[in-house]
Amino acid sequence: MSQNTICGEVILIFTGGTIGMSENPEAGGVVPDDNFSKLLAEVTPEGHNVKVRPVLWSDVPSPHMTPDMMLRLSKDIETYLSEKCVLGAVILHGTDLMAETAYMLDLTVNSPKPVILTGAMRYFNESGYDGVRNLVDAVRVCLLPPPEGTDVIIQMADKLFAAKNAIKSSSLSVDPFIGQNTGRLGFIAGESVILTRSKPGRRPRLPFETSHADPDVHLIGCHPGMDSTIIDCLREKGAKGIVLEGFGAGNTPPGIVEGIKKCIGQDIPVVLCTRCIEGGVWPIYAYPGGAANLKSLGVITAGGLSAIKATLLLKLLVGSNCSLTQIKQIFAEESV
Repeated sequence: MSQNTICGEVILIFTGGTIGMSENPEAGGVVPDDNFSKLLAEVTPEGHNVKVRPVLWSDVPSPHMTPDMMLRLSKDIETYLSEKCVLGAVILHGTDLMAETAYMLDLTVNSPKPVILTGAMRYFNESGYDGVRNLVDAVRVCLLPPPEGTDVIIQMADKLFAAKNAIKSSSLSVDPFIGQNTGRLGFIAGESVILTRSKPGRRPRLPFETSHADPDVHLIGCHPGMDSTIIDCLREKGAKGIVLEGFGAGNTPPGIVEGIKKCIGQDIPVVLCTRCIEGGVWPIYAYPGGAANLKSLGVITAGGLSAIKATLLLKLLVGSNCSLTQIKQIFAEESV
């Protein structure tokens, strides 16, 4: 980190998550516990004339976050970052949907200022609590600062990941994230932040205003022997988009092909993802239900995007009244 004195404010937004939770025997487990003020006492950027401005945005577990909440958070962050004195934003968030919220922010926050998400895997009164270190390190990353226009960043366990590629791969480890297909963006060593990509660039944000994530876009996980029942039911109930999580390089059971054809025939976008963490979707196999077969029918392939992130993207695009041509073009750009 540069030794030059930095002046300004870092916005610290608390949304909730394990970082602010405590064990409550009466509740039978770990629950939100109003620990934000205690966390704030641990954040004192040294060597800089920097003020941390706290924002208690919510106190919810991350599985309670909805696409509309993610969009509202994006708009609020954009407003804060528009202030000249603000250097960047740190968001405290639960890890279960941290990567997905980060991706939503990455798509919709237009400011070039740094946006860093962090949290904790251990709760506030648990031995080995990791929240304070992650919080302090996230502020440190925000003050680096990363190169202008860098992806929204997740910082956990001394590692930095780009929002588009971050995925939670462990449900319990204090080092829960990996960079899907691309690895980490950087890491923290002592008091220094080391970027492993010298010029980490990113594709442009969505080139239009986003104000709505359509609830009629649905994610379907494939299973062996599956037929078109679920797809047909959603289509008949007015689904505006379908995301499929297939196997391997994006292959699916043959029993769903007819249901997919009916969706395509009604101009309902169908997006194909894979449950595999690495590799992504590749249209190799042309047998019924194979990715090459589905692509030939008009299915949109999502490359390395996870199924949940692809669903969020499709919800945004459908909610923004994008044409099918625009949807295909944007997914082609995002799937790289």
